Amino acid sequence: MNSKERTLAALRRQPPDRVPMYVTVVQEVAERLSQVMGIPANPCDAYLTDRISHAELLTALGNDVVGIGSTAPTGRPTRTRSDGLRVDEWDFVYRPVPHSSGFNYEIVERPLKGIASAKELAHYRLPDPQAPGRFDVARDHSQRYGRDYALLGVIECTVFEMAWNLVGLEQFLADMALSKDYIEPLLDQVADYSIGVGLELIKLGADVMLTGDDLGMDIGPMMSPKMWRKYLQPRLKRVFDAYKAAKPDIILAYHTCGSVLPFIDELIEIGMEVLNPIQVTARGMDPVKLKNNYGARLAFCGGVDQRLVLPTGKPADVEAEVRRRISEMGQGGGYVLAPTHDIQSDTPVENVLAVFEATMRWGVYS
Repeated sequence: MNSKERTLAALRRQPPDRVPMYVTVVQEVAERLSQVMGIPANPCDAYLTDRISHAELLTALGNDVVGIGSTAPTGRPTRTRSDGLRVDEWDFVYRPVPHSSGFNYEIVERPLKGIASAKELAHYRLPDPQAPGRFDVARDHSQRYGRDYALLGVIECTVFEMAWNLVGLEQFLADMALSKDYIEPLLDQVADYSIGVGLELIKLGADVMLTGDDLGMDIGPMMSPKMWRKYLQPRLKRVFDAYKAAKPDIILAYHTCGSVLPFIDELIEIGMEVLNPIQVTARGMDPVKLKNNYGARLAFCGGVDQRLVLPTGKPADVEAEVRRRISEMGQGGGYVLAPTHDIQSDTPVENVLAVFEATMRWGVYS
């Protein structure tokens, strides 16, 4: 099997020759891996995601999946202001935060912070999904990798997460509870944007669409099922339906961190076929129980603990973690091995390499 065949078999809950991998890393980790491998890191100017960056480097290490997604358009790249702050096409403003390997960036200004009404929302325009240059990188990745690797269309913040980022989480959750009149129009606009981007990625050859909105905290969901059903479920279903209408055999994956057990059945009902990232440190997200309860209806992607094992363990601990997750979720197929988050800068490079090596060793199906 090549990587595409391997991944699609697994996501369709069939046993491949070995467990496929989709490991993603932040820029600082990519740069350290680049020095080891002699292959350049290749970051993309994409909002809040590293999932489409460093394809050449990560496939050389063993990834079976290549992410394709939208990037900043040619006419409005992320720019650095004279005061050192960065501004992107959404009008988010970022402050550089120095660390040992360079800089991270944190959002310090949000374009809709303090919004109170739909009338105010009318003054803000979301970016154009069809802006020139938005899919140049996706097109290149599709042409270069699409024959041999599974192409994952990445819509990192599909409905809820992009909307709250524009406003701020605390205010947005409070305004949802108060039924402020701008909430539903904003969610509709964000869903429309995600549909527009996703349909282009499907045209470019995406085999799987990874949507996502973090709905969970460590101890449980961050909203009630009632609020989820009112605001998010119908819009996410509209996104899923649009993708399936464009390509009936597209595989629909959904990313949500944290403890999200109350939402899994309803996510399956509206079309979710793959759950990511299986945050094993969150309440109730036990991989064995998830596989037993949902393995006949769901495939899984994730499970390798990024919070404790990868940054603080030794390579032998990483190997044991990988072997454990394969044993728990890999039976009969239905599993793509991945970390529970992009591998962060506090992870030693030898631990990153250990993920790939252990999967190759222990992920083979007899």
